[in-house]
Amino acid sequence: MSRRLTRVLVPVGVLLIAAAVTLAVLQPWSSVAEAPDVKKPVTVDAELTTLTSDLRINGNLSYGASIALPGRGGTITRLPSAGDVIGVGEALYEVDGKPVIAMRGDRPFWRDLGIGVENGPDVRQLEQALADLGFGEDMTVDDEFTAVTEANVKAWQKALGVTKDGVVKLGDVVAIAAASVRVESVKAQLGDSASASPLTYTSTALRVVAKLTDGQAREILPATPVTVVLPDGTEVPATVTAVDPGGQPTEKEGETTPATANIEFADPAVAEGIGLRAVKVVFAASEVKDALVVPVTALVATTDGGYAVDVLRKNGEVERVSVEVGLIADTRVQVVGGDLAAGDAVVVAQ
Repeated sequence: MSRRLTRVLVPVGVLLIAAAVTLAVLQPWSSVAEAPDVKKPVTVDAELTTLTSDLRINGNLSYGASIALPGRGGTITRLPSAGDVIGVGEALYEVDGKPVIAMRGDRPFWRDLGIGVENGPDVRQLEQALADLGFGEDMTVDDEFTAVTEANVKAWQKALGVTKDGVVKLGDVVAIAAASVRVESVKAQLGDSASASPLTYTSTALRVVAKLTDGQAREILPATPVTVVLPDGTEVPATVTAVDPGGQPTEKEGETTPATANIEFADPAVAEGIGLRAVKVVFAASEVKDALVVPVTALVATTDGGYAVDVLRKNGEVERVSVEVGLIADTRVQVVGGDLAAGDAVVVAQ
């Protein structure tokens, strides 16, 4: 044997002897109880369920768009307070000691209305508002201001305690598009000229206003059902009522308004007393019934670019099962194919 070969074999022999000594000392075969504990993997059962992939966006409770009350001639002699709710037939504020009355209507009043005025839709709006308030005796609601219309105007003026002249002067009434409005802010003070807008108002019902991306604004349609998650976690049904694509210039140079969705509750009472808080809006994007679902953390990436799950079988052995990935929602994923069934224990952590 050459000196070189001897130098190689001696260290190897030493290593073998050392290994033998170590085994003799430890003797792992001498007692099962002395073997180190084998940690059992953490598992979760695969389950059959309906899996829904949701689009969740941020929203805020709001009373809707702010509307400025139009100005008029005269001096302001009474004002409401922010937060007051004013219904049709009631005074929004007072000018020269006379109430300015809210009337139901979709178009602004723009002229004095009395006998001899030209026929028009504003006359019809006034007559309908009078009839709704209980002052429509013998009156046909149409575009003509007749003697019967005048008589009903006088009856209404008598109930208000103002001069009964049968004429509704410009500025005496303000058209509102709902049964009542909520005073948002009061901008005027007593004694100010009424020529500028004295206050702003909103709807009385809370709704959700959610900012959208441009893509979401193109895809989300009015009448889409959604779920609103309130600050306390309560989930309530709601519906998209309008989508504003935005893009309008703002007061800041170069900036435009964002796309938004207006969302109204099926029961507005669910949001009472909450305040103008942040909420979540959930859009159901897609749904799979009877999906075999496992936690996302159970997925194992394979070398061929696919996926698998490790299954702890009843005999205690862990088997790797190839699967195809379907719908993913939050922390759960639909798996298809492979030797996997509902109730099988899939490994989520070793």
